[in-house]
Amino acid sequence: MISRKDAESISPKIREDMRPGREASGKSRTSPGGSLFEQLLTASSGKVQGEGNGFVRGLLSAPFPVPPHPSAEGGEDTRFRESLAVVLKHEGSAYVRRDGGRESSRFGILQSTAREYGYRGEVRHLTRAEAESIYRKIWDKSGAASLPPPLSMVHFDTYVNSPAAARKLLDRSGGDVNAYLGLRAQRYRRLAELRPQRYARYLKGWMNRIASLRDLASGRIPGHPSSGQAPPKGIASAGSTPEGTLGENTA
Repeated sequence: MISRKDAESISPKIREDMRPGREASGKSRTSPGGSLFEQLLTASSGKVQGEGNGFVRGLLSAPFPVPPHPSAEGGEDTRFRESLAVVLKHEGSAYVRRDGGRESSRFGILQSTAREYGYRGEVRHLTRAEAESIYRKIWDKSGAASLPPPLSMVHFDTYVNSPAAARKLLDRSGGDVNAYLGLRAQRYRRLAELRPQRYARYLKGWMNRIASLRDLASGRIPGHPSSGQAPPKGIASAGSTPEGTLGENTA
């Protein structure tokens, strides 16, 4: 048996590798396909209908407390891909001729943003693979890679909407996910109050997006008794609001 002194001398990386159910590389033996994260993401987007309700009913009989966030045991690439899945669920893949009354976008990426990150074509022709490559660069620039889950997911999603706001919210929240999302909600309400003619119509979608993030971050399914929330509908897409991808709103 390893003594407490010996255990404390083992590096965090080795201790992680020694955890039950993990290979020497530190990766889980559980396949990422069909993971709890993907199920949570689908449910949080308000798409659990028909047969999907059976999935929710199954969760109601699951033991509590809710397990840790699914990406907690994954590596940095796993956290990026799970966070990207959240962003793409929110942003969609459609081409938008005037995103938020400004320029065109696809996959939630503005033409100017695509150009900034090395894309030289028309954004209407942007492929999924090219969009993922751009988002990977945005992920690296945002600093989300250095944050633990689920804060990394929340910060990345916020940064996609507004880099300036994301940096401020991360600093002001002290890295607390609930505080971060609460401050983001306050920001949206303030935008709607200060400029109602432009922003008020988007407030519901913005708040639904935050509700989706909150449920994903806590591992809860919308509509679950512990959430106290109904399944969100009409999650805001940056392709349909002035927030936009990488929009530097100063409000």
